[in-house]
Formats: sequence, structure tokens, C-alpha cells
Amino acid sequence: MLQNSIQLTDNKLREILFAGRFGIEIEEHRVQSGSKSLSQHPHPRDLGNRQYQPYFQTDFSESQEELVTGTKHSSKDALMHLHELQTILASELAEDEIIWPLSMPPHLSANDIDYLLNHFERSWYQEYRDVLVKRYGPFKHIMAGIHVNFSPADDLVWWFGSQKEINSYPAAKNELYFQIAQQIASYRWLLTYLFGASPVSENSTDSLPTNFKHRQPVRSWRASNFGFANHNDIEIDYTNFETHMKQIQHYVDTGQFYDKSEFYGPVRLKAPGSLTNMAQRGASYLEFRMFDTNPFTLDGISQDALSFLHLLIIDAIINPQQWSDDDLKSAQSLNHMAALQHPNAPLIPSLATSAKQLIQRLEDIIKLSPAELQEDFFSALTFAKNALADPTKTIGAQLSNFISNDSLETFALKRGQQILSERKSSSNNFVFAPNHLKQTYIQAHKLGFKTLLRKDNCLQISQNDHVWTFTKNTDLTNYVKIKK
Repeated sequence: MLQNSIQLTDNKLREILFAGRFGIEIEEHRVQSGSKSLSQHPHPRDLGNRQYQPYFQTDFSESQEELVTGTKHSSKDALMHLHELQTILASELAEDEIIWPLSMPPHLSANDIDYLLNHFERSWYQEYRDVLVKRYGPFKHIMAGIHVNFSPADDLVWWFGSQKEINSYPAAKNELYFQIAQQIASYRWLLTYLFGASPVSENSTDSLPTNFKHRQPVRSWRASNFGFANHNDIEIDYTNFETHMKQIQHYVDTGQFYDKSEFYGPVRLKAPGSLTNMAQRGASYLEFRMFDTNPFTLDGISQDALSFLHLLIIDAIINPQQWSDDDLKSAQSLNHMAALQHPNAPLIPSLATSAKQLIQRLEDIIKLSPAELQEDFFSALTFAKNALADPTKTIGAQLSNFISNDSLETFALKRGQQILSERKSSSNNFVFAPNHLKQTYIQAHKLGFKTLLRKDNCLQISQNDHVWTFTKNTDLTNYVKIKK
């Protein structure tokens, strides 16, 4: 049942409840088909300077591409933009490269590890990277995955503040954002069950247990406490906003974190500047960090996953659960347990009951949703219900069918080549850009201009204080000097 205090018969309230801003970030490795390992080719030169590129970055290793979409008004538009970025990246790969379609990296030889540790071209990131290598070793940060960014409509924050009698907009924003973060983190086990896709490791890493091969396949090494997580002695929970911020700040102050970005929890509140600044001015957006790369999709994440997350966010806003301190502290262990289950195993009975209750609430939410969202919501919920009834329909179980000799290498190389071929052969990869602007639209992304396709069929690009508008394809080469 939806909470009675939430008057969702109000059309304006329903409109702002389902609105929001979305973005997607994906980490993925370039891999050379010959060596079957991380590429030693440099980051594509034509994708601009990584110090200011808003769309094409790299992460811990030079092979680890990071694609960052613009902020969009729907998850579907964010996914479409991700597809465009994937297409541009594919066009810049070396002839022997593919994009590795899995979260867990390929097998690394001793020479590969040496190259990874000693070849790094970003001086502005070197100090932080050196700290991470010393603290975690070479493997943890080359696990790849998806981050989904979200912020609710500003009007919803004002409404939330009025409901809670919070007069400060930043305070209302932080409380709402944290309410969402708390609930999603508490249901992480369900997202791991449905979408976890890291059943095997190709490497014996520092963080995996010594008998890890005997425990495979699991649902997701990456989502477990052995995966992309802080050390076990780091205790940061989601009891309340103030405590959460103080815990992170404590580890920064004591040198156990290089800075706030070293917190690897499932949900992060994000804002520029310090944590003190966030407390005073409010978080900018939420970053959901729990999704493994889905190799059965073209771009690493499905619309089902995005829509299911959106439903969970709305549920967290209008149906906040009463989480005890014990509930919140046990959320991580429940997720760890779900992550280390065999991919074909069902949830334990208590979690299955919780999932059923949640699904019933999500069904009520779909009935109230705008018509343009209902099809995707219904598809996402249908997938979830089917996967809860039959674990073999989860992403992890489907992926485990391709394991051969305790490895997914053969599958990953073949699937990576299939995805690359499909991206290069499709004629409809840029759905946002009309033909008379497509060339300039692509070039603007490569050069690192922020892009905006306006409703009047014009393309607006910007960098710092410079803004240009185009009505037809134009070579942007001469604009680069101005931009710098």
C-alpha cells in the first residue's frame, strides 16, 4: 500500500515524482584479441584531452575506458547517449582491439601486471593511483562496472521539505537523498540477485579467498565483500546522513582514505568540494554503484535494470521503510551472501518474502506512473518476477552457462567481437542527431565539447564560457584553438 500521506491523486505531484535527471558511467577495458589481455595500445588520441573531456575518460589503468553520458531527463535517453558514446569509442579502437564485455578483467600474466603497474600517462592522477596500488594491489580497481546517477526534480525536494517541515532547501535535499540511498543500499541484495554477473575470476587476486576456484561459479565476485569494496575494517553505514558523513570524514582525516571518493559503498551522495560543503549546500546527485556489466546487452546495462532501479527510487521516496540499526548493519552481509550464492540458487526464504512484498508495492507504483514510462516499468518488473520465481533467469545464471574450464574467456572474446561488429554495422546509432548535424555532433563529442541538441534542430556546443550554435554540419577543427 502506498502511504496515505502521499496524495498521489495530485497530477502535479505525480508528474514531479516520476521526473528526475539521469546519467550513466561505465568502466570497460580495451582488450587485444591476440594477447587476450588488457590492451597496451594508448588511449585513442582522437578522443581529446582526458583532463577536460566530459565524455571519454580512463580510470585505474590506461586500458580502462570510462564513458560518461550527459545528464538526461529519462533513463532511456541516458542509455541512448551511452550507446552513442560506445559507438564513437568503437570507431577509434585499434584493429586488434575489442571492448571486454565483463566486469571481471581477463587473465593477466606477470608481464601484463608489470605493464599495468608501471605504465600510466596521467600525471594529475598519479599520486592518488599510487596510494590505491599500495593500499589495494593491482586487481581491485580493474574490476569494471556501471554507475547510474540520479537526482529528483527540484520541486519534489521542496515538496519533501514541506512534508517534513524542513525550511532549508539543502537540508531537505540531503534528507531526501539519504532516504533514497538508505533504502536502495538496504535492498542491494535484490539487485545483486537479479543483475549480478561476475560468476568467475580469471585471476587470483589479493582480495579473493584462497579457495575461490572451488567456490565458483558465484553470482557476483565484484558485488561481494571480496570484490570492489573497502577493507573489512572500514565501517560506514547508512543509519543517518550526519553519521554517514562523519564516518567518511573520519577515514579521510586519519589517512585511511585519500579523499571522500575512496568510499566504495553501493550508493554515494555526490557534490563538488568537501563533505562540509555538501552538508551546507546539499548533495548534487546520487550515484548507484552496484551494477555489474551485462554482456547480453549492447552497451553494458539493460533498460530493465535502469527502470527497476527507478522504481526502487520512487518506492524509497513514497514508501520509506523503517530500517532498524541492525537491519542497516546486516544489509552488507545479506548482499555478500546473495553475491556468493550459486547463480542458480534461490534467495533464502526471508529475503524471498521481502522481495515479494517489495514487488507488490512496485506494482502499485506502476499503476500511477506516466503512460510513457509504463511499458519499461512493466518489462522491468516482469523480468524481476520471473527471475525471482526461477533463478536460472537471472543474469548471473544465464552467464554461468557459458563457463568453460572455470573461465569465461572464450565467451568474452566472442561476445566482444559480436558487439563491436554490431556497433560498426548499424546505421542507426545516433538517434538524437539529425543527418544535417550528425558529423558535427560526433566530432564535438570527440573533441570534448559539451553538446546540446535543441528543439529547433540546432546543435549547441560549449566549453567554459564559450558557446556556439550550428544549423548544419561544420568542421570544428578551428574551434579547438579557441577552446584551449
